[in-house]
Amino acid sequence: MTGYKAMHKTLNSLRLPARYSACHWCGLSANDWAYQWDDAEELDSEHGPYSQNTTSYRAMCRRCHLRFDDAHRSYGAERFPFEVARLKEAAYAAVSDERRAADTRAREANREVALRHIEAQEATRKPRRTKASATAIDDALALMARGFRHNALERGEG
Repeated sequence: MTGYKAMHKTLNSLRLPARYSACHWCGLSANDWAYQWDDAEELDSEHGPYSQNTTSYRAMCRRCHLRFDDAHRSYGAERFPFEVARLKEAAYAAVSDERRAADTRAREANREVALRHIEAQEATRKPRRTKASATAIDDALALMARGFRHNALERGEG
């Protein structure tokens, strides 16, 4: 079982850190991987609820993430989706297209640099598969498979 912090490290290794993605709400650069409160098998930790399903996270800037979590605490299950839609629309409208475009250009340039750095590191690394790394790879593959199954069920393909 993967813990809260380990799950966020897994997200960073599978998807890159959230700062290289656009916020799911406003379109500016994200800061966090925000749990979307959508996993029936939600786990609890000292840091708060989380999921082992990698598809239950979206990149969000700190401001939108805090508003999203506040809405979850403030509204019941019936009202929550409507409030989230309203807040998401307001967050997007609060950012100008020019600012969003400039932020996107800067974020993409940083992302390219990060990907080149990762590729250079991997090219110089000796291929070594120890028992611990095999377990980590197997855990990551299991998380991805679980996310795929979760999405298939939501689409009604299960």
